[in-house]
Amino acid sequence: MRARLTPELATALAALAITLPAAAADPADFYRGKTVEILVGFSPGGGYDTYARALSRSIGSHIPGNPQILVKSFTGAGSLRLARYLQDAAQRDGLSFGTIDNGLLTASILKDSVQFNAPKLGWIGSISRDLQTCTIWHTSPVKHLADLRATDAVFGVTGRDDNRYTATEVMRKVAGARIKIVSGYQGTADIRIAMEKGEIDGVCESWQSLKATKPDWLNDKRVNVLVQMSFARHPDLPAVPAIGELARSPTELDALKLLFSSAEAGKPFGAPPGIPADRLAALRRAFDATMTDADFVAVTGRSKLEVDPITGERTETFLKEVYDTAPPAIEAARKLVE
Repeated sequence: MRARLTPELATALAALAITLPAAAADPADFYRGKTVEILVGFSPGGGYDTYARALSRSIGSHIPGNPQILVKSFTGAGSLRLARYLQDAAQRDGLSFGTIDNGLLTASILKDSVQFNAPKLGWIGSISRDLQTCTIWHTSPVKHLADLRATDAVFGVTGRDDNRYTATEVMRKVAGARIKIVSGYQGTADIRIAMEKGEIDGVCESWQSLKATKPDWLNDKRVNVLVQMSFARHPDLPAVPAIGELARSPTELDALKLLFSSAEAGKPFGAPPGIPADRLAALRRAFDATMTDADFVAVTGRSKLEVDPITGERTETFLKEVYDTAPPAIEAARKLVE
């Protein structure tokens, strides 16, 4: 006997339909015929943009369904605008992801005002680890870090929460450098133009990006490298002091390690929180496959882009470890950048 559909049963079935999630489309079916946007938190021409464009050439062929890939600039506040957009406003459908300043991965530990919680994002991977260095234009009387204790200089940054600001402020606090900080640039490329024009003297930026995008600066000795924000000297820079050598106490050393730990994440690519798990997995596997893609390897080789990839899963683990940092080191780190 067929059950009679009473008004009560109809209401219950309607409520059940609302609460049950819709069946997710297979990633290949979902991505086929669509466009995936890679958003870059800085203006064109800098390291983050260059890495994103190299990735965009090949990753589409490894995403199920082979979607088109479009790179778009999404500038503002040293990429914090993009970070908050991905966290709070972007569609949770897997059709967009972005790359932000790696300093923002730990910024919320240090400043409540940042309002960006990096572990919330779905991390896809990073093409290379990073090393922050501080450089000064060759016409400046400053040739070594010690010179900045007696000579004034002006350094440019994009925002007060990115790695450029952090490294510059650490030079002021730890090394006693006499630096004035000018913020508001849209990206490293804009800061470099200001240096060439003589508007500012220096910048703290990625060594990997500098080598890849401004080799002439290094070959022609247009900049002097003053310090590297690391705890062992990079093989490229054996004569340049590492910031870890200047720590004045074990607690300050722990604080510096926290501030620059995001170098492990390099140039990170993250998706909005809550995208379907199978689409995040598809993007991660596509990213991993791209790292050994013949065209990608050729492009990054010609551009002299350093490739030392980190998986999205490793980025998640790294963030869990960093967010468990001991309170005394966190407090000391806050004092260095406040």
